[in-house]
Amino acid sequence: MPYVLGVHLGATSTSAAVVARDGGQWAPAAPFPLGHSRAVVPTALGRLPDGSRLAGEAAASRAAEYPEWVSTEFVAELGEDTPLPLGGELVAAHRLAAGMVEWVADQVASKHGGPAEHIAVSHSATWGTHRTHLLRRALAELGLTDVTLLSEPLAVATDYIARQPVAAGASIVVGNVGGSGADATVLRRRESHRKDEGVGEHGAELELRGVTVHGPRPAGRDLDDLIVGQLRDELGGALSELDPTDPRNRAAAARIREECTRAREELSTRDTAGVSVVLPRFSREILLARVRYEQLARPHLELLPEKLSQAVQSASLSPGEPEAVVLAGGPARTPLLRELVQQRLREQLSGKDAEAVPVRVDGFPELVAARGAACRAAEVLSAVTDLAAARAETSVLLRVDDSIEEEAVEYGYDLLDEREGDGAESAPDRSARPLRPPVEVEPMHIEPPPKRKVFKIVKLSLAAILIILGLVMTFVQGFGGQQPALLGSP
Repeated sequence: MPYVLGVHLGATSTSAAVVARDGGQWAPAAPFPLGHSRAVVPTALGRLPDGSRLAGEAAASRAAEYPEWVSTEFVAELGEDTPLPLGGELVAAHRLAAGMVEWVADQVASKHGGPAEHIAVSHSATWGTHRTHLLRRALAELGLTDVTLLSEPLAVATDYIARQPVAAGASIVVGNVGGSGADATVLRRRESHRKDEGVGEHGAELELRGVTVHGPRPAGRDLDDLIVGQLRDELGGALSELDPTDPRNRAAAARIREECTRAREELSTRDTAGVSVVLPRFSREILLARVRYEQLARPHLELLPEKLSQAVQSASLSPGEPEAVVLAGGPARTPLLRELVQQRLREQLSGKDAEAVPVRVDGFPELVAARGAACRAAEVLSAVTDLAAARAETSVLLRVDDSIEEEAVEYGYDLLDEREGDGAESAPDRSARPLRPPVEVEPMHIEPPPKRKVFKIVKLSLAAILIILGLVMTFVQGFGGQQPALLGSP
C-alpha cells in the first residue's frame, strides 16, 4: 500500500511515523516502531570494521564498549566545519544526519515492501537555511530527493490541527522539551483558499508569529542527571568509582542511564519507579519517589512557562488570545510541567479566561513531531497530485471548448442559443449543415515563367551593349576628324 514517511531527527532521539494511502484517502498518521521495545531510538550512527552500518539502539549499545566506532552528537554539530570521527574516518555532521534518515527510511521500506512516496523530516527550530541546505544536499547524494524539511514546532502544530479543529486566524503556542534543550513558538493558522476541505494543507496554512525562544534548559539529559544523582546518593561512591576507560564499566554506566530515562518516564504516571543497578561487583534495585523527583526537577521545568510567555509577547498576543498551548517532547509527559504552565496562565489571566486556553499534552508526546511530519508529507504529495490533475483537466477542457467554438463558427449555428435551449426540440440539427456564404476570390498575381525572365534579361543586356558601342564609335570618329588640322599647322 502506498505511504509517506515522517521522520523527527532530534539531537538525542529519532522517531518515525507513516501515513498510508488507500486510493484517494489518507489514513491517520501512525507511529512506526524503530526499536525493539520502544518507538523512539537514540540518534546514533556507527559502523563495524567490515564496513556495515549500525544505527539506533544497536549503535548506542556498541558506543558503550567501542565509542570510536559510533557517533552520537552529529545533529547538534550539523553546520560546523569540523568533521566528526567515525571508525577511523572523519565524516561531516550533515552526512551522518542524512545517514540516520536513510536508515529510518530503509527500516520502514523493508516493513512496507517499498520506499515511501514522499518523506518529511522534522528538525530543530534553531536551524537556518545553511543547515537545511547541507542536510538536503546530503540526502540527495544518498538518492533521497523527494524530501520536505520543516521545523519541529511546525510539525507539532500540524499534528495538532490535524486532530483538533482550529479556526482560521487562531494562534497556537508550541512548547517543546527535547533531550538537549527547550523552545517556545507561536504559530498562526492562515485563511484557507482551498475549496476541497477534505484535504486541508494544515502545515502550509501555518505561519510563524514573533520569534522562537530557545534555551538549553529544561532538557531531558538534565532531568536524567537528576535521577542519576539520586542513585549516587543511594549507592554512596559506587557509581563514582566506575573506571571510564574500562569497557565493562562504560557499558554498565550506559545501562544505568537507560534505566534512569525509563524511570523518569514511568514517574510521569506512577508515584514510584524502580531502577535496576547492575555493576561489575554487585546489583541492586533502587526505588525512586515521584515527589522527590519533582522537587529536584521543578527549577528546570519552571523555565518553560517563562519561554512560552516570552514567545507570546514577541508575537504581540495577549496571554488569553492563543487557541491552545501544546507541549511536546518526552519530558512533556511530566504532570508537573503541565501544572506549571497552567499556573502561569492563571497568574496572567482571570480564572475563567485561563480555562479558555487549554494546555494539551499527547499521550505519546515524543512521537508528535514525527506524526506531524508524516501529515505534512501527505499534504505535499496531495498538493503535487492535485496540481497535476488540475492542469490535465484544464487542458482537456480547453481543447473541448475550442473544438466546439470552431465547429460553431464553421457550420454557422449560435452556440449560446444552443446552450440556453430548453430541450432537444429547440437545439439545432447539427447533421443538417447550412450552405456556406459566397466567397469573392481575387485573381492572384502570377510571376512569369523562368524562361521568359531569362529572355527578357538577355534582350536588355544586348540593348545596353549596343548603346555603349555606339557611344564609343562616336567618340573615336570625332577624335579622327580633328587630327589633319594638327598635322598641317606650321
